[in-house]
Amino acid sequence: MRLEKLNWRLREAIFAVVRPLFHLGIRATSHVTGKLRPLDERGSPVVLRRGERQEVPPADLWVGYAETAEQFLADGRTDMDSVAALLARNSVPVPQVALDLGCAAGRMTRFFPRSESSEIWGADISAPHIAWCERNLPDLNFVTISTAPHLPFADNYFDFVMCASVFTHITDLADAWLLEIRRVLKPGGHVYLTIQDKVSALEMRTIYADALAPFTVFHLRRLEQREKISEPDCEMVYFDCDPSSRVFYDREYITRKWSRWMPLVAYEERFHNFQSAMLLTKR
Repeated sequence: MRLEKLNWRLREAIFAVVRPLFHLGIRATSHVTGKLRPLDERGSPVVLRRGERQEVPPADLWVGYAETAEQFLADGRTDMDSVAALLARNSVPVPQVALDLGCAAGRMTRFFPRSESSEIWGADISAPHIAWCERNLPDLNFVTISTAPHLPFADNYFDFVMCASVFTHITDLADAWLLEIRRVLKPGGHVYLTIQDKVSALEMRTIYADALAPFTVFHLRRLEQREKISEPDCEMVYFDCDPSSRVFYDREYITRKWSRWMPLVAYEERFHNFQSAMLLTKR
């Protein structure tokens, strides 16, 4: 009995050392494994209980989009209104079945224009964000996904897919993700996405420099100095690993490339601060 107890304690001690290293390894190789942020990254037990709904998520789920709860809600509504206006300018009717891919805590999803017959979904790689949305935005639908280019929906399911500040952080698998979005879109459906182009790169290292992380500004300035990324022959540049990467495209290059698979309806520079908007449709 003593030997069994000793073995149990030894096993638990080994697990206590190895488990954090295992989770650290998973996070370090997230660009290969497909990142999905668990509710507790330490592997501890998680218990969810019923409670009162929250109007605004806790500040650690704001993803840097606001400094106050009022600003979080106001900016979410403003950004969603901008997308709705983009659709209206291009004669796209209000979608009935829509997906907000990269929804985080539903900052924009909650304001998506809808009727009683609408079906609105949000998806994100962050389980804590999705868990909050499921508990506090019950009129909408949410699902946790990974960085692997797969969506748990049938072919031709959505009228519209929205990807705000998503393709700005996808490097090697951007094309695969666009094709996966095309798969779940109905013929005639549309995808809205934002990208960072050369205008973005210029403004991020100049007029927006004080508002961005010094690490990002440093990399952009160094790349411009060493590689001349603003030159016409630079088609794409990125640094860091997904989902924390920063990706920049030459406008002509990316519109020519993606238009082969989904015709371009509209391209608007500086649509969301320094990010440009693309509106594509499925043939």
